[in-house]
Formats: sequence, structure tokens, C-alpha cells
Amino acid sequence: MFTLDAVLALFLVLIMITAITTAESQVQSVYKTKMRMGELGDANAMLKLLRTVPLSQLVPASVIQDWESGPDPVLNLTLVTPDMSPLEIAATYWAVSPIYPGQDYRKKASVILGYILNSTLRGYNYELLINNWTNAFMSKGAYNYSLAKDVSSATLVLSGYAYNQTPRGYVARAFLSKLKAKVTSYVYQGDYIATQHSGKQIQITYIIPTSQFPSNTTILNVAWYVEPAYTFSYYDVYLNGQSLDDCLSSSSGLVGYGDKLTSDSCPELVTLVQNAVDSGSDSEFTAVVYKSNQISGEDGAQYIVINYSTSQASTFRYPHHYYFADVRANDSIHIEKYVFVPGNLTDLSIKIAGEHIKFVKASIRVYGIDSESFTLINEGGYFVADNATLASVVEQMGFNYSDLSGTYFTILLNVTWDGLGELHLDGRNSYVYADYIPFTAMSLYSVDITRIISNYSNKTEYDDTGFYRDVYWYWDIPEYATPLYTTFQFPWLHIIGPNSPCMQRVSILMNSSTNSWETLYYAPTYNTFISAFARWGYTRVTRDYQGNPIENALHGGLNSLHLEFGSCYYVSPENALASVVYLLNAYAPYGNVKPYLMQGYPNIKAYNLTYAYDVGGSVEYGSIIVGDTKAIASGEYANITACQLDPDKYAVDDAVLRLFKNLGGDGCTKPVLVDLGDTMISYVSLPGVPRSISPITVTLRIWRVGG
Repeated sequence: MFTLDAVLALFLVLIMITAITTAESQVQSVYKTKMRMGELGDANAMLKLLRTVPLSQLVPASVIQDWESGPDPVLNLTLVTPDMSPLEIAATYWAVSPIYPGQDYRKKASVILGYILNSTLRGYNYELLINNWTNAFMSKGAYNYSLAKDVSSATLVLSGYAYNQTPRGYVARAFLSKLKAKVTSYVYQGDYIATQHSGKQIQITYIIPTSQFPSNTTILNVAWYVEPAYTFSYYDVYLNGQSLDDCLSSSSGLVGYGDKLTSDSCPELVTLVQNAVDSGSDSEFTAVVYKSNQISGEDGAQYIVINYSTSQASTFRYPHHYYFADVRANDSIHIEKYVFVPGNLTDLSIKIAGEHIKFVKASIRVYGIDSESFTLINEGGYFVADNATLASVVEQMGFNYSDLSGTYFTILLNVTWDGLGELHLDGRNSYVYADYIPFTAMSLYSVDITRIISNYSNKTEYDDTGFYRDVYWYWDIPEYATPLYTTFQFPWLHIIGPNSPCMQRVSILMNSSTNSWETLYYAPTYNTFISAFARWGYTRVTRDYQGNPIENALHGGLNSLHLEFGSCYYVSPENALASVVYLLNAYAPYGNVKPYLMQGYPNIKAYNLTYAYDVGGSVEYGSIIVGDTKAIASGEYANITACQLDPDKYAVDDAVLRLFKNLGGDGCTKPVLVDLGDTMISYVSLPGVPRSISPITVTLRIWRVGG
């Protein structure tokens, strides 16, 4: 029954920044200086973790089961639950301890907090104080912290309800049991893949993991954009073995700058993908490309987008294996693999599998700078480069893994054919592996949404080609959503000429009301970074080209990306791929004290609530049960609409409205972004809570063992 002040309810940023969770064992020596520099933020990150992440995600299920059992359990389920954060539990126990002095709730709170601190802060001493009170469970260290170096300290203020104050009221929290439907997208971005010699045909198959889609998935539409590595190449296209050549714009299969297959003009796309989902199979999008007098392949702006609906709340998984396409050719091939890591990178490796491969040479491109090439080692028939090799290469370039975090970098591969048979790069077993600590944590109640960004404006076209050098993209993020990242992929033209100024600028909108912008990249003249500009991406916290951190680069409300180039560089906004990923939260914790529990209580114990939702571009209306279904069966319920909720008087109304806001709207004038359907909103209330509020201060100090 305790909440942080509103400002402290911000989502977890840079969770367990560098040193806390990885400690010494996972951090290479090249990062130790940066880790030491980051320690001053560790205590703050740890407190945010304890305040934000549910206990069930921080402690093993067996430990929680032990805490719930016995005659005097550590977790009293009448007061708290494992889906509350540890500090919510601790603050609840702190306030009720004067009411139940024999239960020693303060000690129980310290047992919970001490377990997490001790298992997480290995290699560190610490001291946690609640209103200047601590005990042996919440402290570790053989000497006074004042003698230690680099002590990290942070303080939070919890809003606790004071004991023995009047008048009394109710607080409530609400959460969803499941969804009926949400609409989201699967986005696949292609890489540069081409033969190394002229007049050689290449077959490229993109393996889309539709076997991993939820079983109740309904495919809504599909888009497949192809782009030749050399303009005006010939294409044959297949999906799951069925030819789709009739869906190409040219009956001859000749593709100039690019061609888009959509389910509007090619309904087989939806049918074939839906059949794959229903049978638990992957979908294989195959392009056979040929250019008689030039190299054959695709240029790196090709993509596949699958929009679908599902009742599964959580469908997004942070990527760690960045798979290559499956490639067949009677020639050596060149590949540029674009990798975007939405977190603090800790480990990187490469594995190439296939047949008739003689050897593989690689290099890394960071901020447009290519490393010296290195050779992958043949181990057991696979060509590999381990983390030590790649970390050393990055260090030799003058960078470290922090420079690769939260941005695109490129792995460039030259795969040499042995000439004895068809070269085959096995797309199911070839990948770049990246391990990292995500900048933003997902919880059990996270509802992920991936949206395609389709709004843009442009000017200064190049020669009626549909390519422009001054383009804005616009998109909205719900106010209460948690942004994860946004990525862009551009078909591009690079015009070389003696009088072609090549200024390049990338900017983002920080505040629409003040029209304030932040420059992420700027170069007044030509340079190699932008010479093959095909990608841009960033997270909520990003950096500009000078290394300066930018907070809230992604934020609730209107966002915009602006590309501005000189007359030698152009992109095609119509065929670009832009998307954003954000989280909705299907959980609203205890709120402020209200005079009453719910409308009509105690005769009314549940609502049949009508609300507005929008999952496909149009507003619809549905109803959902709030409370116990037994009250519906017994007739102890009221039919109301979301517009009739009164959060100032009723604790349940307040909890439901806060839940709706977490889901992107209010269910009345602003529709929520998921269909709750015939599911149920569960609520838990605490009666007799004093309305008066007194603050509880939590302070954490961290310092390294041995000073």
C-alpha cells in the first residue's frame, strides 16, 4: 500500500549499469576504467531496480515458496504479493509494524532486501537504511564506509501511510489476467549480400521464425521489399516454395531501384505466412537475383514486415542471435551484417556454417571506420571469431564495447568459395551473437508493441526518382508507455560529382511544444561514415556524434527524426522501413487513499465496464469484468462505462483508470491500445488505510570490497 512519488515511478533506465550485475567476471580489462567511472550511478540503479522490478523476477521461485510457508511466513500474502517490488513490500511492512508489533515485520522486510542485495552486489560492501534504521541483513562490510573509496550513495522517498491517523479510506491496485487481442509487427531488416564477381546468380533466402509466433496469431498483412545490389537486376521471388513472380511490378522480373510486394496486390503473402504459422513452420522468403555484367545480390535496404494480432501479451524478445540469410551461389560472396544492440554490450562472437567455403575474412565498421581485416578460425567445420578476438579488434580501432552499445555497427564478411561445388552459407546456423544488459527491463506485466512508422514529409527530390535529401519522420508514443528503441533502414542514392556538397545531419525532436531539437550526427563535408548510409537506430538514452549522452531521446508524445543532406546523398522515404518498440504496463500498483472502495459498495462488488479500444486503426467498444466473476453470477455488479469512473472518490475506479493509462489511454476519450475482450481486470484492495501520509526515506550506500 505504498507508492513512490510520481517522479520516482519512471521506468528502469540502464538497469544495473555495467558493474552491478556483470561485476568483475564479465567485464573485459578494456572496460574497467569506464566501469569505475560508472560506479557513482550504481546505488541509484540498484534502488530503482528494487523499486521497479517485481520480487518474483529477482528471487528464485523456491525461495519465494519458502518465504510464503510456515506458521510465521516472511511473505504475508494478506498484505503483500510477489508481484510487488521489494521496496513496496518493505514499505508496507514498515507501516504496519506498529499495528502488529509481535510479527516483527521490519525484520521480515530486511530478510527480503538482504537476500537480493547479497546475491546481486557480489564484490561490494553495502549499507541500506530505512529512516536511518538498518540491521545485519541489510548491511555488509568489515569497516566503516567512510574509509572506502568511490562510495556510491542514493536515496529514495517512499510515500507511506502513517499509523493511527484519521479519516480512514481505501487503496487498490489493478492488473490484467490476459488479453483478447493486440496488434503488433514482426520486422526483419536485410543485409548487403552480393557475389564478388560479375554475371553470377545468387539465391538469398530470409528465414522468418513464424514457428515461434503465438498459436492464436492472425496474420493481417505482409510487406516484402526487394532492392538489388546493382540497379536493374533480374529477380525471381518465392515464398515457402511458391513463386510470386506475378506480384513483381515488371512482368520480366527486372527491378530498377527496388520493388515492394504487399498483401493488397499479392494476397498469397498472407495465406502462405498464415499456413506456416498454423503448421508451426518457419517462412522462407527467397530472392534469386541476376545481373549479367555486374555483381548480383541485394543492397541492404530490403525488408519483410508481418503485421499480426494475438492475445499473447508478451511477444517481443530482446534479440541476441542476429542470423544471416541462407545464401547459395557459384561464387565467393560479400556480406555486410548490420547489428543493433539495445543495451550495454558485454560479449560478441561470430559463427559461419555452410558448405564449399574455403575461408572467411572479416572486419568491423564502427561509426564509418573499418577495422583491419581478420580471419575467422575453422573449428569443427564452422568458421568462428570469439569474444576475445572481436574485443581486441574493437580496442585496436580506438573504441570499446560501450561505443557499440545502443547503435548500429557492421560486421563485413568476405566468404571465399572453394570452387568445388555450390557455395552454401547456412542461414539457420550462421549468426552474430551479442550478449548485453538491456537498457530497459521487461516485467511479467509488460505488453510489447512494435509499430511501423509511416508518417513522413520530404522535399528536394533527385531527378524524379522518389529519393530526397531532406526528410522528416513523425510518430507518437503513448504517454505512459516505456520506449525501448526505434530503428530506420533506408534505400539510398550516393551521387558523386565535383560540385556536390555532402553535408550530412541527423537530428531528433526533443520537445514538440518548444520545437527543440538535438543533433545526433553532423558533418559539413563528405566522409566515409555516411557514404553507405543505410541504417539509423537509437534507444531512450543515446549519444550524439561527440559522445555526449542524450536523455529521453525517445519519449512519450510526438517524436521525429530529421535527415538533412547535401546534394550528393538521397534516401527514399516511401520505401524506407521505420519502426518503434515500446512497452505498455498491464499493472497499476496501489495508489492514493480514497474515501470509498467502489461505486455501490458493499452491495456492488464488481463492474461490467464498457471501454474504448483501438488495435487496428479504428475505435471499437468492448466490455470487461472488473472484480470477482462470482459477483456477476450473484447479480452484485453494476454496468458502467469508463467515462463514469470517478477516481477521486473510489479506489477501484482510480486503479482501473491508472491501468488504462498504462495501456495507452483512458478507455473513454482516449482508447486503450489493446482489446481486453472477455478477460478480467483483477483488483486487490486494502481497507481502513489512514489518509495522512508520512514519508519513509530509503538510503543505499555501495563500495567495493577492500576499499
